[in-house]
Amino acid sequence: MKTPNQHADLDLFAHMLKVFADTPWLHYGLWLEGETPSFPRVRQAQERYVDKLLALLPPAPASVLDIGGGTGAMAGRLASLGYTVEMLTPSEVQVGIAREALDGAATVHLSRLEDFAPGERFDVCLFAESYQYIPLDASFARLGELLAPDGRVVIADCFRSAGYQGGRAIGGGHRYSTFLKAVEGSGFAITGNEDVTALAAPSIEIDRMLYRDLLSPMVTQLGGLLADRRPLTHWLARHAYGLLVSHRERQRISERLGAECRTPELFLANNTYRFMTLERRAG
Repeated sequence: MKTPNQHADLDLFAHMLKVFADTPWLHYGLWLEGETPSFPRVRQAQERYVDKLLALLPPAPASVLDIGGGTGAMAGRLASLGYTVEMLTPSEVQVGIAREALDGAATVHLSRLEDFAPGERFDVCLFAESYQYIPLDASFARLGELLAPDGRVVIADCFRSAGYQGGRAIGGGHRYSTFLKAVEGSGFAITGNEDVTALAAPSIEIDRMLYRDLLSPMVTQLGGLLADRRPLTHWLARHAYGLLVSHRERQRISERLGAECRTPELFLANNTYRFMTLERRAG
């Protein structure tokens, strides 16, 4: 039997952004002060994010390991700029999309960071909104094995702030205070750290538009039609969904369909979004 899809929520979001916002990116956008979030502006906001991230990298042709690279958009951009790129993702759906999109421009591995066994070390280990999925207690030892002696770690991601009181509040990631303590106990030091939480928070409105205003009414209407006209098909579809999608992902999708707990204000209250660089400590 096929195992439940542990990445169904992100895979669904990727497809929806591609269709409705004409963007290959999966990450947050960075919005200008006073800018109203809308589908036509999503890609522009995400390109600001990409530009800020690229500014943290050494010049090409440095080698980059794009960890949790999604559908390959970042790997493709890096390859087009002359970087040597390998990409990791644990999602079979995303691997297929990335390999087709990259067409050999970068090497795509179906793997978690913990399981990856490369043949070389990298100048950059890059996490573009993927560090939150990496076990914190093992991440620095693993990065030490993968990174070249003078290499750097680049992280752009969400962390839980001091305001987070637990539960399934909007946002995510490791607790920022816990991350800082882990860095202190590792062989790495933070060499750059910018807080962009206020610029990233408006992206939550796009999430709400996709799920609350578009997908939720569609699912409700289609489910009602199937239940009325094809009850057996409706039962089979519900049963298959339960088998193929994990309980955790079903819960996340259900919460997104409601979207009432997902607002920019709650994101600001519970998270801090950071662009960071880390390097090995001297000596």
